[in-house]
Amino acid sequence: MLEFASGLGELLTESDHLLLALPLTDASRHILDADALSTIKPDAGLHLINVARGGLIDQEALRHALDDGRVSRASLDVADPEPLPEDHWLFSHPRVRLSPHVSWSMPDAFSLLLDTFIENVGRYQRGEALEGLVDRTHGY
Repeated sequence: MLEFASGLGELLTESDHLLLALPLTDASRHILDADALSTIKPDAGLHLINVARGGLIDQEALRHALDDGRVSRASLDVADPEPLPEDHWLFSHPRVRLSPHVSWSMPDAFSLLLDTFIENVGRYQRGEALEGLVDRTHGY
């Protein structure tokens, strides 16, 4: 995570699109804050996409970056807090597109989850290592 954060400024100066798909941990909370967003060139037109966790973005810093043109569009499947209050500015900002936290959904998503569960039951019964374990030291 720290490697990503240290190279974030360079990514932001060179990117047209930035997709956030990382876990929310102490190290990644507000990884896109005012300092990071200030590295984007004025009127760069960055398209920011967040399909992970709302806490990755400092939303007030995002509002300023949207208003000054550094971020031309924000496509957000997540926000902080969830659900957003009815009068939250993200609902009405012309450069923001919100979806209802369904980016995980795809055809056969349930079947894939069920397949992993069944596979892990078999692994458990055979005394084998399970797939998809959470590493509590990393927080994901």
